[in-house]
Amino acid sequence: MFAIIQVEQFTRQKQSISGHYAPAQLSRLAGYLAGEEGEILFSLTGSEVTQLPASQKRCIKCIISGWFFVTDPGTLKPLRHDLAIESRLVVVKDESGLPPLELESEDEDYIICASGMNVMERIEEEILLDLPSALARHLESSGKSAKSPKAGVQSLGGETGARISPFARLVELKKK
Repeated sequence: MFAIIQVEQFTRQKQSISGHYAPAQLSRLAGYLAGEEGEILFSLTGSEVTQLPASQKRCIKCIISGWFFVTDPGTLKPLRHDLAIESRLVVVKDESGLPPLELESEDEDYIICASGMNVMERIEEEILLDLPSALARHLESSGKSAKSPKAGVQSLGGETGARISPFARLVELKKK
């Protein structure tokens, strides 16, 4: 499903769009996938919030759920990644509409979009923003440190804690 929503109309008329994608349909996600299994469900709902007497804030509530398999960075095995993303996007036409960082609310994400928004690209972006924290949480729960890539990984020389090659595990698997 390829859809472009007209942000001004979508938010003003409080429109909604929902659908689903197979993980393989999201091209920028391909490098993280460990197989084609999975399902991504999404819902976007527009609204306008009055800020000042003459000012409207265009908002889009984005809900994404589902699952797919990613490659575990520590073991290189498939790891199920469950999606539970809920974000409130505030859409501005250009950079001048962005608030200073110190005034930006933690429960809102500002995005720049002059008129049309590609739904597939937006869903893909939200998932990609969620991935690094999800993989880090998995590494931490499995006893490996997300901050230190050395934990549980060997260098090409076989020494733990030495300079690590990102391909060390691949070399080890290739030897077998």
